[in-house]
Amino acid sequence: MKLRLTIVLVFFVQIANAQLDIPAALRQNLAGKTKFEDIKTTINHFYNQKLATITRNDSIAKNAIMRQLKKWNRKFWLSEFYTNADGIVQDKNKIDAVAYNSLQITKHDNETARQAINWINHGPFNTNKGIGRIDKIAFHPFNPNVMYAGSTNGGLFYSIDGGNSWVPRSGNLPSLGISGIAIDPNNPNIIYILTGDANSGGGCFPGDAGCGILGQELSASQGVFKSTNGGSSWQQTGTLATGIYRGSELVMDPTNSNILLAATSVGLYRTSNGGATWQQTEVGNVFDVKFKPNNGNIVYITKNFYTARSLDGGITFSQISIAGFESYRRAIAVTPANPNKVIIFGGSINSAGNTYTGGVFSSTDSGTSFTPKNTTTDLFSRSDGSAGSGGQYDYNICIAISPTNENIIYTGGLCVWSSSDGGTTWARVSDYGPYDLNYMHPDIHELIFNPLNGDLFCGNDGGVYKRNGTIWDSKYTGLATTQFYHFESEKNNNLAWGGTQDNGLISQVSSGGVYQLSNFGDGYDVLTDHNYIVSGGASANHYATLNNLLTKNGAGFSIPNNSSFFGNLALAPNDKDKLYVGYQQAVYIRNALKITSPAGWDSIGTVSGNWCISSCRNNADILYAAGTGIANQRLFKYNISTNTTTNITPPPPYNINLKITDIDVDPVNSNNIWISVGGTQVNAKVFFSDDAGATWENYTFNLPNVPIFCIKKDANYGLYVGTSIGVFYSKDVNPYWEPYSNGLPPSPVTEIEFWPEPNPVNGNVPSYAPATPEIWISTFGRGIWYTQQSTAVCESAVTLSAPVTGVYYKEVSNNINSSQSLIGGVGTNVKYNASQSILLTDGFFAPEGTRFQTYTTGCGTQIDLNRMKHLKKE
Repeated sequence: MKLRLTIVLVFFVQIANAQLDIPAALRQNLAGKTKFEDIKTTINHFYNQKLATITRNDSIAKNAIMRQLKKWNRKFWLSEFYTNADGIVQDKNKIDAVAYNSLQITKHDNETARQAINWINHGPFNTNKGIGRIDKIAFHPFNPNVMYAGSTNGGLFYSIDGGNSWVPRSGNLPSLGISGIAIDPNNPNIIYILTGDANSGGGCFPGDAGCGILGQELSASQGVFKSTNGGSSWQQTGTLATGIYRGSELVMDPTNSNILLAATSVGLYRTSNGGATWQQTEVGNVFDVKFKPNNGNIVYITKNFYTARSLDGGITFSQISIAGFESYRRAIAVTPANPNKVIIFGGSINSAGNTYTGGVFSSTDSGTSFTPKNTTTDLFSRSDGSAGSGGQYDYNICIAISPTNENIIYTGGLCVWSSSDGGTTWARVSDYGPYDLNYMHPDIHELIFNPLNGDLFCGNDGGVYKRNGTIWDSKYTGLATTQFYHFESEKNNNLAWGGTQDNGLISQVSSGGVYQLSNFGDGYDVLTDHNYIVSGGASANHYATLNNLLTKNGAGFSIPNNSSFFGNLALAPNDKDKLYVGYQQAVYIRNALKITSPAGWDSIGTVSGNWCISSCRNNADILYAAGTGIANQRLFKYNISTNTTTNITPPPPYNINLKITDIDVDPVNSNNIWISVGGTQVNAKVFFSDDAGATWENYTFNLPNVPIFCIKKDANYGLYVGTSIGVFYSKDVNPYWEPYSNGLPPSPVTEIEFWPEPNPVNGNVPSYAPATPEIWISTFGRGIWYTQQSTAVCESAVTLSAPVTGVYYKEVSNNINSSQSLIGGVGTNVKYNASQSILLTDGFFAPEGTRFQTYTTGCGTQIDLNRMKHLKKE
């Protein structure tokens, strides 16, 4: 056999620098501001002032403002993980990519010593109302049942049964969002994907000369990747842009499959050699690009307030004048039913900040001239179509024409609208209301007809849907793309639940990964009064924060004077009815039995809990909270019985501009606390105190310079942390961290839970808890995962044969024999560590793009890269 070992070049992930379509007054208020806190405060103040002027009955205006606030708060939540020591948000995806690629090469001289089994995906694999955002859909050129779907940051998925089931198909590329898919019609094994989030609504804080990144989604562009084996493995093609950008669309010349055009926020890029090299042919923020059907010479593009056409295959362009069309963002549709027809669809924004349709314009002469078809019906509306009744065209806009009937057109905004007369009259054909008969998850990003059978598919914030007569059928089983903020591994009877972005609060209803939605919007933190968590608990009451509301058993209400989103929850350990909620303004405390109205909440001084809060199981008087409530103070200890607050903010290298992301308290000693920290400050990731915050030790050790989202101590005082690129583990006796990510895609880990929970209050453990302790995690883009906790057992010798993709590490005390095939290409990183020998036998294969390394330290030691053993082949 031939062993192929290749070196993979480090590449840098970057994100777009296009701005949101921001009201002029807000843009003026933001001018010159660069620090995260200043920008966040300015934006919240702007919209809260608008809310104060709205009458109680003006629900349309209120919903429009709340929708903008929700989108901004999503950006705030993620961006705050990536501030530097000066409080300026950094390029999130560059930070992650540099660390991930460095980790792939060196693993920081440490390895995963005690992960007994790979991580297992726990879903959601299906839900009743939505599973996660899909931006792009593409079809096999010959087989109508084979199709692809590109997610926000979970990568590419693949179906062979017309969308009835899906599996991941983009290997283990980090922070991967799909903004374009192109399949070679001559050889469908050749697939191209343009990476980056096409619909993030912009990438910079407006007015920030340094272009601080907002980063709503984890999907900066890494350029275009290519697969020659149907998606089994991927290689990066030539460089597109070298600066900060995101992708928008990728199309292939219908007459020459080596020619592709990539629309990005920094221009249009063209390749004529299958991606080996790319040339910029148009500057500016290119939103959309389409070839004329069956014609490789004529190309249409849209940019900011601009439409253009090329007659030489995308090399040069001339602007097309469309009288009366002032839309900022525009979408293009063409059809083989009439190759000369082009429809341009765009949106505008009125003085109140509400999106409405700028117009539907049609050309029947290949873009030479356009005439208005409809400029009055608001196709971004969720209701009656009257102008300015809602919408968000800076986030979602799309259009499609039937491949067999040029007069049948569909547009997407909040909902789907259709026309059967070429765009003159329109009817809404999907319902916004979750319990309406024709409901389909809102926020439409993709409408596309399968050219082989005419089926219409939709990609939206809930997943993939198929038009079936007059209704929409969900087609997202297996699309494990859910973005979790927080979760619990067990709500009732060993079933998980959690809060998700734009897919609400969802709870598992079966062991097969099926979940059900209970509340819509952005679910955040969740909490159940388990009897092994809190005294007197019985898993009867379920609490959650949803947008700016609190829910108890599904019923929502607001807390007085609270205008911030995404509250954090905790229960008193000795009273299942005493609830704590942390927001930007304060931490609120309430006897939960009295939660029947907004009244009756008490705030704890000026302590802010908008970052995290944690109660103490062995000391009901102590509550810890972290947030931005007081200048120069970020972490607090509150004594409930004495009503006193103590500042316990850690010393340098911690900096108050860095987000404290999690607090874990020793269940048997409330003086022992561990905190995790976000941001990009080197050597400021994990801190420990054994005297309730009076003094601190730095436990950062060798962690990569990425944000730490969460931390959890096990029963043996080992520590797990969830980072933006995976899980790491540190034994109590080891002053270093080991990657704990076998089989786990490189997605941000937002929360860590143990099952069963160690050191329960009353010693009870549910009968259905696993015999072997497990660690469960939620991710922001790939759902929920679990594996066994770290074990002290080290195998003596192993024989390996199962195929491997992604991160994989195997450590033994003596010998490894392997015939494994290391599939997956870029993103697959395999390491063997044996103290005696490593024997590679027939069948072992490491394709191009795979990293494979061997070590000779054996079990339980740090790896010295200078002691790598030479491979022995047979």
